[in-house]
Amino acid sequence: MEKIAGTIRFFVFLGLLLASVAFAQNAAPPEGYVSEADVAAELAIRDSVMTACNVESDSLRNLIESEQAKSANWEKSYNTIKQDNSVCQQALRVAIDAASDKNGSVKKEAAMMTGTSFLGGIAIGMLLFWLIFD
Repeated sequence: MEKIAGTIRFFVFLGLLLASVAFAQNAAPPEGYVSEADVAAELAIRDSVMTACNVESDSLRNLIESEQAKSANWEKSYNTIKQDNSVCQQALRVAIDAASDKNGSVKKEAAMMTGTSFLGGIAIGMLLFWLIFD
């Protein structure tokens, strides 16, 4: 009899276990439960947003570096032209002072040479800038 009672208990326990497993699958999840699919979807959205932000920040960083390089180049070109102009003006003043005793047309030529050399320097600077940054 004890064997039969033990066997009956085993089958009752097994039946309860199978019933609990069968009903557990149909049970509603507890409050605050988030499925793995929802978590995976949220992580995918987060990763795509972070990737877009990283790409945009890298793009802006490259743009800033490019603008800084252009600014430095313009400043260097301006300083070079300014220095060349001052050297030309000094040379022309010396030439004008030396030739002032000879005649008055030298002053007109000197003024024309000053303007021409300055405009030529600007043109060369613009050409170099166009060749480098275009």
